Amino acid sequence: MIRVSVVGAAGYSGAEAVRLLSRHPGVELAGLFGSPGGKGALFQDLHPDLGGASGPDVVPFSEEVLLSGRPDAAILATPNEVSAEVAPRLLATGIRVIDVSGAFRLKDASLYPAWYGFTHPAPSLLAEAVYGLTEWCGDELEGARLVANPGCYPTSVLVALKPLAALLDPSQPVLVTSASGVSGAGKKADLAYSFCELAGSYKAYGVGTHRHEPEMRQELGFASDAAFTFVPHLLPLVRGILSTIHVTFDAAATDAAIAERYAAAYAGKPFVKVLPAGRLPDLKEVVVTPRAHVGWKLLAGGRRAVVVSAIDNLLKGAASQAVQNLNRVFGRTETEGLL
Repeated sequence: MIRVSVVGAAGYSGAEAVRLLSRHPGVELAGLFGSPGGKGALFQDLHPDLGGASGPDVVPFSEEVLLSGRPDAAILATPNEVSAEVAPRLLATGIRVIDVSGAFRLKDASLYPAWYGFTHPAPSLLAEAVYGLTEWCGDELEGARLVANPGCYPTSVLVALKPLAALLDPSQPVLVTSASGVSGAGKKADLAYSFCELAGSYKAYGVGTHRHEPEMRQELGFASDAAFTFVPHLLPLVRGILSTIHVTFDAAATDAAIAERYAAAYAGKPFVKVLPAGRLPDLKEVVVTPRAHVGWKLLAGGRRAVVVSAIDNLLKGAASQAVQNLNRVFGRTETEGLL
C-alpha cells in the first residue's frame, strides 16, 4: 500500500484527489490537510458522495502532523507559493511529491517573477521536477521524487498538439482558444467568479498574461517570441475545458497521416481517445471522467487544420492526472484507482 497525504484537500482539485484515492486499491490515506491557515472538515462532509465511506478528517496543515502520518507521498493541491516552500522540505524527509500547482512546471526560474509573481525559493529543483503529462513521460517518471502536474489548460492543448508539432509551419501562428468551467479558478470569494456574474455569459480573460502560456511554449518547444496566441475564456459551467487550436502545416496533410500520428502517440494510452477524422469532441463526453478526447478537421486542401480537445479540468486537468503520475512513480498500473 502507498501511504498518501493530500494537502489542500478541501479545494476542488484536492477534494477530487481524495475521492479517487479513497477508492484506490493500492493507497491508504495517511492524512488530509487544508491549506496553511485553512479550516478543517469531516471526511463525510467533504465527500458525502462516497456513501458513508470513512477516511481521515481534514485538519489545518502542519508539517509536523503530516510527517507523523509517515506518508510515502504527498499530493500538494496548494497555491503556487505554498507548494514552492513546502515541497523542498517534504522531499528532504524522503517523501515523494506530486505537485498540482505551477510551482515546479517551468524550467527557467527567471520566469517566475513575471508570470507567477514570486521569486522561486528552490530553483535547483526545477531541473529535477518531472513534467507529468503522463502519456508523454518515459522512464523518468518511474521513482521520481518530484512531479510537476501540468496545468489544466496546458493538458488540453498539449495532448492535442504535441503529436502534430513536427508538421507545423514555423512561420505561421498557432492560435488557441480555450474555454473553462469556473472551478478552474479554485474556491475564492471573488465577484468576478460568482454565479450571478457568469450565468448566461461568456468572456475572455488573461490575454497575453495567463501563467499557463509559458508552460505550453516550453513543452511545445516554442520560443518566447514565437507566434503562439493563447486566449482563455470562462464558461458558465462548473467544470470542463474545450480547447480549439488553429494550425498551419509545412505541407498539405491528409486525414490518414494525422490519424497515424495520433495513433502512434496514444496507442495503449487508455486516457486519451482520438476521434475519427472530422468528428470533434463535446464536453459532455469527458466531464467527470479521467479522459481527454481529441478531434480535428482539415481545411484549405490539408494545409490548415482546426484541432479540438476536451477534458475535465478537475480530473485529467488536475486530480486524475496526479493519480496517474502517482501510479507510475510507484511502479503500479497507470489505470489503478481510475477505471
